[in-house]
Amino acid sequence: MFNKFIGFIGRNFRNPQGIVGVFMTKIMNIMNQRLYRAVLENINLESNNVILDIGFGNGYLIKQLFKKDISIKIYSIEISNDMVNKVLVKNEKNIKNGKLSLLLENIEKTSFDNNIFDKIVTINTFYFWANLEKCFSEIKRILKHNGIFFNVVYTKQFLDKIICTNYGFMKYEIEEIVNITKRNGMQIIEIIEIEKNKSYCIKSCLGK
Repeated sequence: MFNKFIGFIGRNFRNPQGIVGVFMTKIMNIMNQRLYRAVLENINLESNNVILDIGFGNGYLIKQLFKKDISIKIYSIEISNDMVNKVLVKNEKNIKNGKLSLLLENIEKTSFDNNIFDKIVTINTFYFWANLEKCFSEIKRILKHNGIFFNVVYTKQFLDKIICTNYGFMKYEIEEIVNITKRNGMQIIEIIEIEKNKSYCIKSCLGK
């Protein structure tokens, strides 16, 4: 019974659903404050940038990006229908004025045109990418030639301390993620250490 409950919690990290999903995303907002800060401090937004947020959860990063008060367009994708509906309600104004688009999509295959994003950001979704090759192929297709991909992750060393990550998580050390990124045709720009041996932001671009 206990294992079923822990497994249920683990699966809600990947695909937040219902009241439990709402609760889990709030926990993630608190837990991931340093990760959000790392993105916000390094994303270097410019006027008219087009941004993609992969796995937006309850929309926390969207809110923080708009606080920068720069003229940007954000597209956000999420596999949880519940989260899409909740974030739609909270962002009606930005959606109506064309600043934000929310879509129920998976990064393995999106509906976007080629070469449209200046920055692509994902925080804590990498563990759930079932087909890494497809995901990176799609990122390369939709990222501009001079665009940047921000992949923000916790290490296997840290995740192993959280029991529910034994269910549905693929865990990697930072060196493994760097090698996977390179193998899939991306060039590493910078590895930002957020907390030593715990969390990192890997910045990459299209390989030459």
